This record gives sequence, C-alpha cells and structure tokens, in this order.
Amino acid sequence: MLIAVAAAIIIIALAIAIPKLSPSGDQTVASASLLRIEYIKEDMKRISYGVTERTGALKSETLVIDEKGKAYYNLNIEGGKGSQTKFQLSQQDMKRLKAILTDTGFMFIPKSEFAIKEDANEFTRYTLKITLDNQVKTVQWVNADASQDFVPPLLTMLSDTLTKIVEEHSS
Repeated sequence: MLIAVAAAIIIIALAIAIPKLSPSGDQTVASASLLRIEYIKEDMKRISYGVTERTGALKSETLVIDEKGKAYYNLNIEGGKGSQTKFQLSQQDMKRLKAILTDTGFMFIPKSEFAIKEDANEFTRYTLKITLDNQVKTVQWVNADASQDFVPPLLTMLSDTLTKIVEEHSS
C-alpha cells in the first residue's frame, strides 16, 4: 500500500516537472530565484567496544553547488588520500534542479531527520541542505534498509540526481 502511494506521488511530481524540464516547455523556472545545494553522502560503520560504541565515516562525499552553478566536490576516504574537483553546471542543469526542488515540494517535507535502526551497523547517511530564495531546508536520512522510518522516494530521487551530476563531471 505504501509503495503504491509513493509511486503515485512520484508519477504526479514527474507529470508536473517534465514540462519544465523539457527544452520546448513553455513554463520556465524563475531565473531570479537563488539556489544553493549542499549534499553530503557518508558510508558509515558502527563499531562496538563492549560498553561503548563509535560510528564513523569510512567514505565521505560532499557536493556544494552555488547560485551561479559553480560546483565543488570533495571525496574523503578513511585512511586514504582525498580528492577535490571543481566544475561548472550549465544553466539547463541548474533549471532542472530548481524545477525538481520546487515542483516536487521538497521544501515542504514535514520531517527533517529519519531515524536509524538500532541494529544497523553499516549504512549510508545523506544530508541535503537546500537554500532556495529565502528558505532553507535541511533533511538527513539513511538508506532504506537501515532506516527505521519510511524514506520518501523524493529523497532517493534527489540523491540519485546529485550523484549522477558528480559522476558526469568528476570522471
């Protein structure tokens, strides 16, 4: 039942977003709106020391996209050498991101943090901070297998979109 509801929400959101994403669409996203994205993806591992436990990031990826489309990507691996990449997003990519964020209602997601299952020892934690005009929204979640709560498919879609942007520009 929940999957059917989530699928219906995604279909409706895509039906609204596709005209704005297509190059021939009549509707455009207001170019005056300011958009800043901060996206962090961390592969986490929980280690127990008997009485105490520690959770640390084995791998951490950070993507920051400013209002002009300048992107900064940092990759840090525990015990290894990190890397940093800078690139420029096209105006079309920026319009697509704005459309996804405004048309899907990301700024109105009621929850800002999703609980982790107590028995999850290895998981991926995501943090997404969006500044759109004068509004700021930060959401933190973990992969669906490790989440105690239902993670909206919108968050997974945004994560996949941002990961794809990194893959396209950092190779």
